[in-house]
Amino acid sequence: MPEYQLPRNLQAGTREHALYLTYIISIDYMTDAEKLWSRARSTCELYPERFTPEKVLAVSEKTLEVFVRRLGARFAPSAAKTWKRISQILMEKYEGDPRNITDQPLTIEEIKKRLQDFPYLRGAKLANFYIRAMGETGLFKVKDLEELDIPVDKQIVRFTIYTGVLKLRSGKFQGCANDDPLRSLIQEAWRKAAKTIGTAPWRLDEPMWNIGSKLCTFRKCGQCPVNVYCDKTKGVAFRDNFLIWEPRHNILK
Repeated sequence: MPEYQLPRNLQAGTREHALYLTYIISIDYMTDAEKLWSRARSTCELYPERFTPEKVLAVSEKTLEVFVRRLGARFAPSAAKTWKRISQILMEKYEGDPRNITDQPLTIEEIKKRLQDFPYLRGAKLANFYIRAMGETGLFKVKDLEELDIPVDKQIVRFTIYTGVLKLRSGKFQGCANDDPLRSLIQEAWRKAAKTIGTAPWRLDEPMWNIGSKLCTFRKCGQCPVNVYCDKTKGVAFRDNFLIWEPRHNILK
């Protein structure tokens, strides 16, 4: 996963590590994740101070807008406001350190309540993504991390539908890939699958995301490790995060 490749000047487990994840995850929506994190890594290596609440609050919103646009934020004006607000909350409530959001071990629901202050990080998809990234790296103290559902994004939806884990009984479906009813149905399916094999749902995220983004996106079925189990569902199209699903008869298996 691209978020696990740290800038060379960043030490794992530090305040700087927590800030880096916090800022970049907050703008990791409707964008090219690989490019976003790659640019973030190289930029952080050159200008690490730009990923601190002190610096974010010190610069103008226009300057910040240019900065996040160069990183790859899809909606730069909104992203700049998001960074400003996150920085303000961190300074006012958590001594400028995201690790203090869990100053003591908290449940997933307790953490999500604290994240309600944070724009975008409080969203259904990014909240699970953020808690997973922070919890797995030890930056958050999470009592029940193993209960965390998989973060549902376009790649997870793509993998789930292509493989036939989720099927459309009749008609067609159009809607946002990240929202209900798809999100809840997909999380439920992988929650059950994870229980069957004795693992946490969120641990399925990395292999599914990698297959979805690198293989399913280009229909590279011959290179796929789950090719023989896959339905290769047809009639699936994405326009950004908007899914158009109108199944056709699968001639090839």
